[in-house]
This record gives sequence, structure tokens and C-alpha cells, in this order.
Amino acid sequence: MDKNSIMTTRELAEYIKLNEKTVLKMANDGKIPGVKIGNQWRFRLETIDNYLQNDIVKSSDNELDLIIKTAKNIIPLSRFSGLDYIKIDSQAKTANEVLSELAEIAYDQGITESRDKLLKELEKRERMLSTAIGNQIAVPHLRHPSPEIFKTQKMIMIRTCQGIDFSAPDNQLVRIFFMICAPNEFIHLRLLAKIAKLLKSDDVIKRLISSASKDKVLQVFMEFDRECMFSNKE
Repeated sequence: MDKNSIMTTRELAEYIKLNEKTVLKMANDGKIPGVKIGNQWRFRLETIDNYLQNDIVKSSDNELDLIIKTAKNIIPLSRFSGLDYIKIDSQAKTANEVLSELAEIAYDQGITESRDKLLKELEKRERMLSTAIGNQIAVPHLRHPSPEIFKTQKMIMIRTCQGIDFSAPDNQLVRIFFMICAPNEFIHLRLLAKIAKLLKSDDVIKRLISSASKDKVLQVFMEFDRECMFSNKE
């Protein structure tokens, strides 16, 4: 589907996997972007995808916590990462090169069985709308998380030696890339929410950019996890 496609209420409901009546109510309440022509709503695909991405990224800490929390213990973000999933000296100079490196790491670490299929899906998602969120950060991910692509849930991080034009909303070059690897929507949303919460701190972003080693990067994740655990006990 082309990013400039215009969808009806029914088509949007199918696209975002919600009941048509729910989508109609959200549109009438101004909770989802659309244009009403007569008595019919129409929705632009690019605008909807931008809304879905930014809705989580821009959520408040409390709203993010509601997405992250479950009845079971919260799995620390550092558990989804590790030294083998972090690269801080990428020589990538283009968007396609960094996506290729992300897919290569996922394949080498056994997260996916098909590097080419993963890369194709990542490129397809970026053609629809950039996953750059601003402040030198991008969060590449699949439009529809699937166990056919990812065998397990992980988070891969790449830091490039130079900024890359990734069509960021603030027009800044991107240096930090977090790839969400999730076999289903539930885990995908939890990971996206945790990353969004982590990146709300300018100090964290500065440390991720300046860290001299992968161990230092992992330490940032671990300190974040400790802060979250402490706040949840209060």
C-alpha cells in the first residue's frame, strides 16, 4: 500500500486491527487523524502511521508504564540487549547500509532465520514512513511483528560514526538506531514503550552517543532498569 493511499473507515479498521465502530468513535472524538467529507471519514496512510509511531513515543511516563507493565514481573530492558547486540563503530553512510547491518546482526545472533527477508521488511517499513523519532534517534521495526521473521525478542542497537540522513522529523542526522525484534504485537509495543521511556532523558542520549565501549552502553540500560525497578516499588 502506497504511503499516500487514502483509506475508508473499514479499510483503516482492518489495517490497524480494530473494530470499525471503535475507529469511527476515535475519529469523531479527535483521537485519530482523519478528514470528514460529508458524513464519511477518510484517512491518509502516511498520517496514520506517523500517528501510531508518535503516539507511543510521545506518551507520558505514566502512559508508557501502563503499556510496559503486566501481571508478571517486568523484564529489564538490559535483558533484551547484550554486548553481542550492540555495535558502536558502524561505518554505515546511508539508510540502506545501516538497515543491512541491523539485519546482519539479527541473523548472526540467531534472532532471524532469513537476513534477506528481514531486510526487505525493514526497507518496506521505511518506504512507508521513516522510523526516525528525532534527537539523533531512529527505531527501525517491522510494520507487522511476526514469529515468521523473529524467533525471539531482542533489541539491537547500532551507533554510526557519522550521522545518517534518515528523514527525521527534526531534520537532524541520525546516529543511534534501536531495532525492535519481536515475534508479536504485544512484545513489540512493550519494547517500543521501554525504549521511548529510556530516550526521554537528554542525558541518556548524550551518554549513548559518547560511550567509549559497548560495556558503557549496556551500563546505561542497566542503570535505567534499576531506576524503573526502584520507582515501581514506591
